[in-house]
Amino acid sequence: GEPFSVTTEVAPCPWNEDTLLFMVGLAAKELSDEERPDSNLVFLIDVSGSMDGADRLGLVQRSFKLLCEELRPGDRVSIVTYATGDKVVLDGATGEEQLKICEAIEDLFASGGTNGSAGIQTAYEMAEKYFIEGGNNRVILATDGDLNIGITDQGALVRLIEEKAKSGVFLSVLGFGWGNVSDSRMQ
Repeated sequence: GEPFSVTTEVAPCPWNEDTLLFMVGLAAKELSDEERPDSNLVFLIDVSGSMDGADRLGLVQRSFKLLCEELRPGDRVSIVTYATGDKVVLDGATGEEQLKICEAIEDLFASGGTNGSAGIQTAYEMAEKYFIEGGNNRVILATDGDLNIGITDQGALVRLIEEKAKSGVFLSVLGFGWGNVSDSRMQ
C-alpha cells in the first residue's frame, strides 16, 4: 500500500579495501496502461560546455532514449536545450514518433555557457502549449547544475519553479556528472 519502497545494502569494495559500496534500490507501484495517464514531457537538457563527456551529456542521451521506449501514443515529448542561449529542438512529438525523438536526442552536443533560466522558461512554455488535462505534465531537467548566465540566484530560481508548479506543470531534476555538480541549485 506504500507509494514506493526503498532497500539499501552496504558491502566491502572488492577493488579498494578502504572503501564500502552502498546500494540504494527504489521501486514504485507499477501502474497498468489503463491506470497511467498520458504524459506531456519536456526534456530540458543542459548542453553547455560543462556537460561534455560520457558521464554527462552522453549519459543523459542514453537515459532519455531508454525513457522513449516507454512512450505511448497519447504521450507528447518536446525537447528544449540550453547553453549560452536556449533552443526548442523538438516541438510536441507524439509517443508514436519514437525514432524522431531519439534522433533529436542523438544529435545533441555540448558547448558554450549555461543560461539555465532561459531554458527553464522556454521548457515551461512548451509544457503549457501541450498541457494534458488530468495528465502527467512535467519538465524533466538534466543538468550538472552549473548556471552562470541569466537567473543564477537560488532564491529566484525557487520562486520561478514554485510559481510554475501552480499551473499543474511539475519539475523533476536529474543530476549528471562528477566533481562539477552544483547540488544546491539542483535541489
